Amino acid sequence: MWFTGNSYPGPILPYEAKLKSYLDGGGRLFINGQDLLDQAAGTTTFVRDYLHVTWDGSEAQNDKRTANVNGVATSPVTGTAQPPAIGAVALDHTVLGAAFEDRITPNGGALVAFTDDSGAPDALSFSGTYRVVFLAFPLEAYGTAAQKADLVTRVMNFFAAP
Repeated sequence: MWFTGNSYPGPILPYEAKLKSYLDGGGRLFINGQDLLDQAAGTTTFVRDYLHVTWDGSEAQNDKRTANVNGVATSPVTGTAQPPAIGAVALDHTVLGAAFEDRITPNGGALVAFTDDSGAPDALSFSGTYRVVFLAFPLEAYGTAAQKADLVTRVMNFFAAP
């Protein structure tokens, strides 16, 4: 599990090589936070090929506030594969004092896990020789304590699935 809090731009840049090695070995990565992809930080090969996010570095996807994130019925994490499916969950922007959620474009077989209020993706899952769950919003702002626990349980179940 990777947590950054309010840290931008590029809080994962110094660790990409180690994360790549970990994932190449069949690892599981749950990464979440706001502004992880800010500016050019989202245009790296690691983000594209391991997190499975296409990001152009423009403001078209950056800092797109949403009141709720919405589970996707077909997602193996938030959908009906782990009933009941997650619906709309409020984000509490007072937790980190900012609303820097990002819109992402999943690639390479990644599946949308959550959308924002406009219907744009802001979380994904990927399953291959490694597994990734990427939230482009901070887990600490996500819903109630029970909703956080449910989401983390779903992520761990996704990681444990054959």
